[in-house]
Amino acid sequence: MSTVSVDDQLYRKTFEVAIAQGKTVDQFVQETLEQAVAQTASNSVGVRRSTRNDLPVMIVGDTAPPIDPAKVREAIEEQVF
Repeated sequence: MSTVSVDDQLYRKTFEVAIAQGKTVDQFVQETLEQAVAQTASNSVGVRRSTRNDLPVMIVGDTAPPIDPAKVREAIEEQVF
């Protein structure tokens, strides 16, 4: 058993969702974390930040989809970044 600290607002939201699902906060958090860890492990995409030649880069897993240059141009034109 471990203790995890979360801010009050997150705890209140977690409490509300747990009660709505008929669970205790402990049960809800346990199940939610197990699902998140399992999904992350199965996707194994993972992103890691690094630098190359003093430029920031993001290193992704082998299963990550390739970057679509058309979508990048579209995002730049829409000033998403």
